[in-house]
Amino acid sequence: MIMQGIEHHKILERVRETSGRNRTSILEKKDIENIIAAYGLSVNQSHHSDDSTSVRLIAQDMKDAGELLYFKDQGELDPQNTEIPSEEFVLAFMKEGQQLMFSEQLKNTEKLQVCMDSTHCISQYTGFQLTTLMTITDLHQGFPVAFLISSTVNTEIVKVFLDKIKDRMGVVQAQVFMSDDDPLFRNAWYATMGGDITVKYLNCSWHTDRAFRKSISSSPI
Repeated sequence: MIMQGIEHHKILERVRETSGRNRTSILEKKDIENIIAAYGLSVNQSHHSDDSTSVRLIAQDMKDAGELLYFKDQGELDPQNTEIPSEEFVLAFMKEGQQLMFSEQLKNTEKLQVCMDSTHCISQYTGFQLTTLMTITDLHQGFPVAFLISSTVNTEIVKVFLDKIKDRMGVVQAQVFMSDDDPLFRNAWYATMGGDITVKYLNCSWHTDRAFRKSISSSPI
């Protein structure tokens, strides 16, 4: 949302609506400013008056900086990933600071924990989702190490995203993988990173709590 230039108060509103009871429920404007500084983001990312051209230029900048993992624009067909329809938009990237943090976490595979989830309403354009791959640091805090912006979130697109991460970082031997109750992410992770590695799959507490409350409210008295 920062990269799309959405006003800070609107970002706060959207995050608070979906944050449940975790730390982001008390997010403040200073936190957004810290995120901008930490990841080198700019609130004015428009490179061209035409949005499609602007996105292509941004992707090229990321490629030149070694931050681009994968890019496929709408209307194009990737001959190496034909399972992704031409109408889909896919942009995956990993900033320099994220790669450094990820590299540090990968040194201790015995404690490596990763989380993966998607967020809707990331810009003024409907239909796009932000998928985040996050690790748990030594301070027990989540740190996003890679981002995926796509018009659809499905197993094929997520597998390509994870394949590109594997190409850059090697096989990620996580001991714990946490996501929501949709098996999409864990299936893509198992197909890409899991293999013969024993992984403990967990549902995040927010989705578990929501499912529990929904089940109680729908149960007959």
